[in-house]
Amino acid sequence: MRLARFRTADGGAGFGVVEHDAVARLDHRVPSFEHLLADPVAPRADDPRVAVPDVEWLPPVGAHPKIVCVGFNYAAHAKESERDSAAPEHPTLFVRFADSLVGAGTPVVRPFDDDSLDWEGEAALVIGTGGRRIPAADAWRHIAGVTCMAENSVRTWQLHSGQATAGKNWAATGAAGPWLTTTDELGTAPLRVTTRLNGAVVQDDTTDRLTFGFAEIVAYVSTFTPLRPGDLIATGTPKGIGFRMSPPRFLRPGDEVEVEVSRVGVLRHGVVDEVAPKIAEAVAG
Repeated sequence: MRLARFRTADGGAGFGVVEHDAVARLDHRVPSFEHLLADPVAPRADDPRVAVPDVEWLPPVGAHPKIVCVGFNYAAHAKESERDSAAPEHPTLFVRFADSLVGAGTPVVRPFDDDSLDWEGEAALVIGTGGRRIPAADAWRHIAGVTCMAENSVRTWQLHSGQATAGKNWAATGAAGPWLTTTDELGTAPLRVTTRLNGAVVQDDTTDRLTFGFAEIVAYVSTFTPLRPGDLIATGTPKGIGFRMSPPRFLRPGDEVEVEVSRVGVLRHGVVDEVAPKIAEAVAG
């Protein structure tokens, strides 16, 4: 199944199961999206439907999610980023705030005073069953499904220090969605992650080439923090970021980005500039 959160034209929020050209709403009989992730239920004929063109997608995460991201998890990307060539002993982690992400179809926002917003397509795990110290052998039982993520970065701010936090958490600079595809439909075979910029492929790799696989990541993260339904773990971006092009190529208004994860779906977003804040002028006395 494809599980999604959305907003309707009247401003109401809901969630349900995506069926071809409509979404079967389940928010009238399931207490929360987190409940749906933990115990997916099939739509019924009497569930209300909303046409896909009439919904605004929201990121398919919980109401108050932990968003944990893995950096440099493809060896080729680590190499292009000039990281140590030796295989790391542990995953490189950083976190994102929920308001740094928008849903599919909503443009991401480039800071008005910075032109280094870069693309990073990824497969991201959405937790369905919470837990702490989850063994890798049990990890798939805790994953509700996989979604597409544009885990974009404001590079100049990311490079202010050895910590990535500042460059990863500008409001509305990343995206996730449009839905998650449940693991019973996906299976455990490798997924292909492809990013296209204005129709041209800029990133392409498969998840069997991750340094730390899905199960290892869930086990590692859950060792130090409890995972809950609706939490999201971004698993890493392939080689091909704009920062390492010659010359560097960053996102600009009017660009269209697609992140496709095989058997999951396609996340599309545009790019707009942040509206510059008005600076109050001092009034002479």
